[in-house]
Order: sequence, then C-alpha cells, then structure tokens
Amino acid sequence: MSEAGDTGAPIVAAIDVGTNTTRMLVSRIRDGRPVALASSSVMTALGEGLERTGVIPAHAMVVAEQTVAAMAGEARALGAGSIVIACTAVAREAANAADLLAVLERATGIRPRVLSGPEEAALTFAGLGAADRSGRFMAADLGGGSLELMGGNAGGLDWVTSVPVGVRKMTERYEPQDPPALDLLGPMSAFARSFVDPVAQAHPGIASAIATGGSAVALGVLAATPRLDRDALVRAVEVLASARSQDIAADTGIEAARLRLCLAGAAVLEAVRRAFGVDALEVSAAGLREGLVLEAAARGPASLAG
Repeated sequence: MSEAGDTGAPIVAAIDVGTNTTRMLVSRIRDGRPVALASSSVMTALGEGLERTGVIPAHAMVVAEQTVAAMAGEARALGAGSIVIACTAVAREAANAADLLAVLERATGIRPRVLSGPEEAALTFAGLGAADRSGRFMAADLGGGSLELMGGNAGGLDWVTSVPVGVRKMTERYEPQDPPALDLLGPMSAFARSFVDPVAQAHPGIASAIATGGSAVALGVLAATPRLDRDALVRAVEVLASARSQDIAADTGIEAARLRLCLAGAAVLEAVRRAFGVDALEVSAAGLREGLVLEAAARGPASLAG
C-alpha cells in the first residue's frame, strides 16, 4: 500500500515484532497524521510453543531476522530518517528474548525496543486516535501473546490493562482441530472472560469499542463486515468450521496459519463484547505501528546505525 505525499514531510518507519506477526509501516507525517508510503506484514510465529517451552524457537528467530532485515532495508530505500523496531509480548516473556534482540540488532544496525504492556497499549491508542477517531471509546488490541484493553479518547489514554489471552496462547491451550469443533468456543470465551470481566467492571459506561490486531482484521474479512457484533462473529466462526484452513485461505487470501488462530480470536472478542456490554466492536487496521511512527516523528529524525 502506498500514497504519494508532501515531499518535504519527514519519513519515519516502524517495525512491530509481535508474537505472531511482524509488521512494517513507512509513513510521511502530514498534519500530525501518518500517511502510508509502504506497509507489509509477515507471520513470523515467534511465539510458537512459547507456553510450553518458554523460549522462541530457533527457526522462527531466523525467519524474524530475515524479515526484519528486509523491512529495514525497504524503509531505508524509501528515505526513512528514523526507524524504530519494537518488540511486544514475546520479548517480554521468552527466556531467550535477549537472543532475539541481539539477532535483530545485528541484522539491522538498530537496537530494538521492548515495549511494556502499558507502553504498547498507549502507542496503539495513539495510533487509533490518529485514524480520525472522535469521542470516548475503548479498544481491544488482540495479539498473539496478550490482549491490551484500553479506554479514553482521541486526545489520550485514560486507562489500560494487559491480560494474557492472546490468540496463540489460547490456541495452544485448547488445541482446536482443523477445521475446529464449535463446542470449544464456549470454554474459550469463558476463560477469556475470567480475565476481561474484572476490567470491564472497573471501567463501566463504554459506548463504543474498537478491535485491532491481525486476528480481528481476519475475522472482519470472514464475516464480510468491519462491525463485529454477535451475528458477525457467529458467521466468521461458521466459516472457520466449514472447511480446512488451507481451503479457506485459498478463497479469502488470509494465511492458513492466521485462520487457525481465529477461533481463539472470535472467543476473545466475544468475551470483550459481552463483558463491556457493547453491541459490536469496530475493526481497525490502525494501531501500534501508527503510534510508533507518530512517536518517532515527535522525537525528530534520528541517526541510523549501521
């Protein structure tokens, strides 16, 4: 995805290294908002088996190294004056996270930053706020290793909580078949609500809600709507249960590996919807990367190592 823009505006880039997916955004900043020059996403599966082993597998680290090096190279070729590499839940939890950080720095010449849960949420919220949000809202940022729940308005974040019900964690906990059995949905959603309900009780009165993250976007595609109410989530789950992930991938363009995480995604988002008492969650593709490029732009152009 690309868009021509004001050639005098600064170009900044963010690479988000997550539990499931590594994403890049290269943007010009125009009127305080990121305008994309390029974006990409690769499922690097750094969190594969993390719940069981406690470590990032060697093969996933190699894929992440190659992916991030290529993304940083593309960002430099596009003229990015500042590039940030940010790692999320997998780097907070894995016993060998230091190895990942060293590999990425060696490959790019850029020292990666490990975001805390609250930092990740605040940056995601800023990214959502940059995408023409208005009024008060809550957001659910559903990743592979964690779910960040946050509330406020386009001007800032009022509260944030991180809970350990990411889609990869949930999938490895319940091990759904391919295609999945629908009788898993209830237990998965109940487990998610054990974490989400206390958050919702502490922050009542939510009028609108947003869901972001790769699995949320995929569920919107499966449901054929960006508005994930109960019926839409049911439609998405019925698609998941109708065929093997490889067959659905061929029809939808969604990666099979992502589809195998989507039952957990539907369970978690339904738990969020019900706990906060909202009719639906609006899917947004904006989030952490937008927040990172806005933060980088605010700090000014940085020298790139290497």
